[in-house]
Amino acid sequence: MIKNGRPYTNENGFTDGALITGREDAVVTAVDGWIRKNIRAGKKVLQGHTSYGMKHLLEHDTGVYLTNNEFKDAMLLAGYRAARSEAQEYETIRQNVDALLSVPKEQEQQRRHELE
Repeated sequence: MIKNGRPYTNENGFTDGALITGREDAVVTAVDGWIRKNIRAGKKVLQGHTSYGMKHLLEHDTGVYLTNNEFKDAMLLAGYRAARSEAQEYETIRQNVDALLSVPKEQEQQRRHELE
């Protein structure tokens, strides 16, 4: 999600508010250079690739480890926009939570059926 114009991740109780601007200048420069060399701007969202997957490509190529949030921040600073709105992020989280909560209900129903 974007909070105050910067990425902010809160998934499964883990909060990642780290920003690329908190890293050393050499790291920021290396990451920015990698993004500009390897990611081409376009009008459409590149399906099948996530910030998480791309941050691992960056780490493989440069040896620089970033949190997913730091990578998202670097992408925003390089001029890219978030592909998903905050509402879309919330809906995904809601669906995941609903799915997790439905599993115990289904298991309980199965147990009751087996006991009958």
